Amino acid sequence: MKMLIVYIAFLLFGLYELFASFNHQLFEANLLMISNLVVIICLIFARFNVHKAEQGSLMKVHMDIEDIHQVTLERIAYNAATYIQIALSLSFTATLVGFLLLRDTQPVIVLWSGILLLISFVSLFPSEKIVSITNPNFKFPDPQSKNYEQEYFNQFDDGEKYVMLKGLYGLYSLVTLCLVLLAFALMFYSIFTDNSQLVSIIGIGILLLLIQVRYTSSLKPSKLE
Repeated sequence: MKMLIVYIAFLLFGLYELFASFNHQLFEANLLMISNLVVIICLIFARFNVHKAEQGSLMKVHMDIEDIHQVTLERIAYNAATYIQIALSLSFTATLVGFLLLRDTQPVIVLWSGILLLISFVSLFPSEKIVSITNPNFKFPDPQSKNYEQEYFNQFDDGEKYVMLKGLYGLYSLVTLCLVLLAFALMFYSIFTDNSQLVSIIGIGILLLLIQVRYTSSLKPSKLE
């Protein structure tokens, strides 16, 4: 709850700064400030959902609606995770763009983007209460373990693994399609503007290569011993 209050204070301060300097700074600076405010709003929604899920986990409900209550708490917890992911992506983009465009003229705004990026990244790691809601039997494996990823994955039951794999396959297909479309878009952009995007296109090609090879290799059966 304390973090929620801190985020709200950040939001109010950011709104004050935006309205006070809106007409006296570059359009890019205003856009970056708005992006930072959106990140803070996402963090507020995330923290609110976390608090709501934690409070809901303390409630005692009738056995007849226990499953419904558990699913509701899980949905709330995953809503919080979604807001955090949005905040992380926006703050990451804002930090990079701000550093390129505003590091000399508006370094404070860029610094705020970096701070929000750090906060969003730290927020990715769920509390024990949230983990107990989404997966009551989950136990984090030893970080020093050589098989950490496998041990982590084995914490989930078959149903959860199916949902995860289905989501990851959909993500794999979406990312591949988007990268291909982006490469074509950059090609046409280079043609019509005479502003070469060759390095970006090559980078996308390398990324596609790594994704495809990694995915195909993961499907290859292991050697029999």
